[in-house]
Amino acid sequence: MKTFILFASLFLGTTSFAGPGHGHAHGAPAVSQKELQSKGLYHIDRLIKAGKLDSSWKVSRFVSSEKKKFSGHTEWVVTFENAKSVKGKNLYLFFRMSGEFVAANFTGK
Repeated sequence: MKTFILFASLFLGTTSFAGPGHGHAHGAPAVSQKELQSKGLYHIDRLIKAGKLDSSWKVSRFVSSEKKKFSGHTEWVVTFENAKSVKGKNLYLFFRMSGEFVAANFTGK
């Protein structure tokens, strides 16, 4: 009887450690290229409102989205073009594979 109780408590005890978020699918699902375009426009608007981009970027044109490796990590690089920009003509927005915004710059690096 002691053996049965011991095994039952061990079995029930180990299953209590498994909970939501402990599966084998790590991270959020990858975002599509179409979603990246709308996310890019959202962050351009946000950066304009924050004063980090000039207002001419409101009429920027989506150029591309591609995967690139940086220090062993793969990220999406979404490129927008603005011929009227004061600083740079191309803006590069960096996103994690799951779609979270990382950074933006005019160099693409």
